[in-house]
Amino acid sequence: MGKAKTFFEVFVSALNEDFRFPILEIFFSIHIVGVFIILYYMTAGGPGGQAGRLYQTLQLGGIEEVKGAIVSGFAGLWTFAFQTPVFGMLILKNIAYSFGNDLERGTVQNLLSYPLKRRLLLTAKLLSSIGVVYLLSVGISILELYVLIPSVVSQNLAFVFFTFVASLSFPFLVSILVLLITLLSKRGSTALFLGIGLYVASFFIILLLVAVASTSGNTIFLKLAAIIFPGLGLQAYYNVGLDPSIAILAPSFNEALLYIGAGYVLAFLLLALVYLYFERRLQI
Repeated sequence: MGKAKTFFEVFVSALNEDFRFPILEIFFSIHIVGVFIILYYMTAGGPGGQAGRLYQTLQLGGIEEVKGAIVSGFAGLWTFAFQTPVFGMLILKNIAYSFGNDLERGTVQNLLSYPLKRRLLLTAKLLSSIGVVYLLSVGISILELYVLIPSVVSQNLAFVFFTFVASLSFPFLVSILVLLITLLSKRGSTALFLGIGLYVASFFIILLLVAVASTSGNTIFLKLAAIIFPGLGLQAYYNVGLDPSIAILAPSFNEALLYIGAGYVLAFLLLALVYLYFERRLQI
């Protein structure tokens, strides 16, 4: 009971550090206003209220067509264009800047004075900087969709949740890479700069893999891209997306699930390396 109370105290301390006013409020305002504007045009067709193609598919299509529209509109375009950058930047701020500055200033030593093992201290920090952001991201996103298209979300709630889980694999992987950079550099500004560079470069790497695959016809590059960003596997299965070249991947639904699993396995293997380094090798 004593360790649980101490863990909760460290977790609350991390929350207070990560989400000082008005950081969380600003990010939520950007997300809510941006998402409602984007989804209004995607679901209502914009000026005049003419129903757009996506809206028509959601309202009139069969179950597979509806799922394909959800993957295309919400897990594909939405994630790349808006959701991932907004919450990705919040995570980078929490890990690279806040945690990096704590390492740089040596204030992490105060946390090490708590009667908790290092891995539990790191877990409390990760739950605050990544876990809370992810829960808020999924929860708010599904709520916004429910407000705009309640019948579609209520009938496909599990699948909507599933698409978000698939699409959030990519920012989770990038977050763990940035965490490793933060621990190695022990400098908040350096980790933040490298993290933003890595985050932006990741998008171009995926686009490059897709372009090479479409040019060469070799699906190995698309498979690599689908592991890094599992949402591509779902898009290829439903034959939807901004780039029709991903259709040559042509996975079965089970294969699309394997891409999602492989993406998270890769991220958690890297996370295990981070825990090992933090617990045994990090000198503070």
